[in-house]
Amino acid sequence: MLAAALVLQGQRARRDYPVWEMRALTPREVSPARHNPVEQWELERAGDQGWELVSVAPYVFQNEERGPDGQKKVVTQVYPAYYFKRQKPLPER
Repeated sequence: MLAAALVLQGQRARRDYPVWEMRALTPREVSPARHNPVEQWELERAGDQGWELVSVAPYVFQNEERGPDGQKKVVTQVYPAYYFKRQKPLPER
C-alpha cells in the first residue's frame, strides 16, 4: 500500500503535459484618444522568439472629437489585437 502511495505521489510531481505562456499585442495609446496599431516588426519579433499566433481580434476604441463647428463627433477606430501562445520549457530533472 505504501509503495502505491509513493508511485502516485511521484506521478503527480512530474509535469509531462504542456503548459502554455500567453501574450497579447494590442494597440498603444500615445495620447488621449490617439492610438498606434501594432507594428509589423513587433509581430516578426514575437515569431522569432517562438510565439505562435492563435488569434487576431478587433480591438475597438471609441474616440470623441470636436469638429470646426464645435459639434461633438464620435470617431470609432478599429485596430487588430494579436494573441499568442508559447510552450513553457519542462523543468530540469
